[in-house]
Amino acid sequence: MASTDAIAPTISLVVPVFNEAATLRQLWARLHPALQAMGETWEAIFVDDGSADDSFKILSELKDVQPGICVIRLRKNYGQHPATIAGFDHARGRWVLTMDADLQNDPADLTKILAKLREGYDVVSGVRDDRKDAFLRRKLPSRLVNRFIAKRTGFVQTDTGCFLKGYTLKAAQEIAEYTDIGGFITATISVLGYRYTEVLVLHHERLHGGSRYGILTQVDQFMSIFTGYARRPFQVIELIGGLVLLMGLAAAAAGLCGLLHPRAIHALLGMAIAVLGLLLGSVGIVGEYSVRLFKLSKRSPRYLVAEMKR
Repeated sequence: MASTDAIAPTISLVVPVFNEAATLRQLWARLHPALQAMGETWEAIFVDDGSADDSFKILSELKDVQPGICVIRLRKNYGQHPATIAGFDHARGRWVLTMDADLQNDPADLTKILAKLREGYDVVSGVRDDRKDAFLRRKLPSRLVNRFIAKRTGFVQTDTGCFLKGYTLKAAQEIAEYTDIGGFITATISVLGYRYTEVLVLHHERLHGGSRYGILTQVDQFMSIFTGYARRPFQVIELIGGLVLLMGLAAAAAGLCGLLHPRAIHALLGMAIAVLGLLLGSVGIVGEYSVRLFKLSKRSPRYLVAEMKR
């Protein structure tokens, strides 16, 4: 049953929304029965992340006819993770569940997530069974991020990209507090020492629109995780630079002594170009660190609320 404003619910469902006007009514038609079937009081928090379509209008209409819906409209598009943190900041339930609004998550799987939370876990993550996404554009980058986080933090998450998750209220509040600007919730989970488990969940084909995780978004996500959690990026670059320097000195000495074959000179030219690429990549990494530090020093808000209807 939906909670009233005076009574805190047992379950808070957080759904970030960005330009999902085509799916919202169908989403709610699936979500409402799933929430009712849990047998607990609930609230559904939809966070409109600066949508340019009629998403906020549709959510407001749903709010007008359905008690228990809360609609938060952000001033602009901040991204999925900041929008989710906005939902965490306003959640009141003992357990906080999250899912996407694109109909690829199955609301019936929320019951599986909740069952694990009741067993005493702090964070429960879905693992998409038979994922319906392109391998090169979505699956492969996701696997690389999964392995990178596991290697750098020692914490294994099978499917960091699955947004169907559950948290205790305390865990959700801590994640909201400790995820910095430009950071990602899944990376924060890795370092806070939660009792964590996973469950298999369904994954459906996208019915409307396309994925908003383009190549630039994926690069931004990876570099944010890299700069925030990599332990020795500069040491590795320095080691490579030292080795290349020694090779260059040896080649220069051999050239002065007339010991180099013409083909070796071509090889050295290729090596010089590779070193130039390494230098440019190193400048990019330094730039990523600088931007990250600048954002942290500014203490800018992760999101700003334009309007809220509870």
